[in-house]
Amino acid sequence: MVLNVEKKENGIYEASISLDSKEWQDSLNSAYEKNKGKFNIAGFRKGHAPRNIIEKNYGEGAFVNEALDEVYYKAYTQILREHEEIKPIDAPKLEIKKLDNTGVDIVLTISCVPDFTLAKYKGLTFEKNKTEITDKDIEEEINKELLRASRLVETNKPVKNDDFVTLDFDGYIDGKQFDGGKAENYQLKIGSKSFIDNFEDQLVGLNIGDKKDVVVTFPEDYHQKDLAGKKATFKVEIKNIRERVMPILNEEFVSNSTEFDDVDKYKQSIRTRLEKEADERNELELDNDILDKIIDDTDLTVPDVMVEEEFNRQMNGMNTQMQYQGIKLEDYVNYIGKTMDQFKEEVKNNSRRNVKGRLVLEKLIRDEHLDVIEKDIDQKIEEMAKNTGKSLEEFKKHVNNDMINHIANEILMKKLVEFLKNNNEIK
Repeated sequence: MVLNVEKKENGIYEASISLDSKEWQDSLNSAYEKNKGKFNIAGFRKGHAPRNIIEKNYGEGAFVNEALDEVYYKAYTQILREHEEIKPIDAPKLEIKKLDNTGVDIVLTISCVPDFTLAKYKGLTFEKNKTEITDKDIEEEINKELLRASRLVETNKPVKNDDFVTLDFDGYIDGKQFDGGKAENYQLKIGSKSFIDNFEDQLVGLNIGDKKDVVVTFPEDYHQKDLAGKKATFKVEIKNIRERVMPILNEEFVSNSTEFDDVDKYKQSIRTRLEKEADERNELELDNDILDKIIDDTDLTVPDVMVEEEFNRQMNGMNTQMQYQGIKLEDYVNYIGKTMDQFKEEVKNNSRRNVKGRLVLEKLIRDEHLDVIEKDIDQKIEEMAKNTGKSLEEFKKHVNNDMINHIANEILMKKLVEFLKNNNEIK
């Protein structure tokens, strides 16, 4: 067998395979020996009919496909063994140039990740955002804590903004009820804007037991097309009203609800926490800025087959996620106001970006000889066990290969980001 491998453009290799007449007949004989037991020929015990008799009854090509498979397997195995630089990303495409009694000529087209040069990734300048925590930020965070500690109590006062109302409603368009326009004992927060138009505003001032016709107009871009732009009347009855009672920020609240006994110390703890969270966000944004810069500046045409594989993975994942939520992906796409073609195009672009990013970062890691050693993983597992409050021995019972691979990838990315920060200027 004559085997020649030639490198083409954009990660493509072509392998020319030639067998002379004897080599091809040997391959046909080998295929015959492996498959002769599948044929029933009158006058011969099964598996004992000569090759020429089988070919006479089943056609001269009875063993051609099996012989070609054998030639392909041997040649492809030899190619991968002798050419370590060839790392296929898809099954080779086979083209038969010649096939007759004089021999066989075949061309294998092998798709690999194309060679590319990384964009400059050292000596660059990046800026880390700095977030100043203001008194207003602290006040907003305290209000969130007070809101979490608040209570909802029933009241006989008229409905006001931020109240929680229990109501029955029944919707009509042109005097006829429409699907989805009726509910009983529905819980609605006034001012939440969860209902269309000024529906909630028209309930303000009503009392328990009051009934009212609420007139609204559906938006022109409403997701339910048969209701879009239509005027509707809802017959509403108020069943119950609850108002929120907020606690007062004082030493009693602080001592009962937190680990502090002083309002000022409580406020300072919030400032410290917000500053830490802001710094972590800014650090993460910096990490992403650095990686995005290198990925964007690297000239690389991602092979379509890799994009398609990533696209299918993402689409399958989203389909599964939607199924868990009890809705169809098509309905979700329609709800966000896009066509399926538009949605798929966005996913395809994200897939291309994801693959390019992965290839660029993998090459960067290889070029800089970054790796993860067993000690790194052991230290991370010890840290995780400590954070869960379990002993190392108990925690390790739940550590599997998938978790170890995840930990290794996490450590490797952290090393990469640290390397890039150390080799670039951060202002």
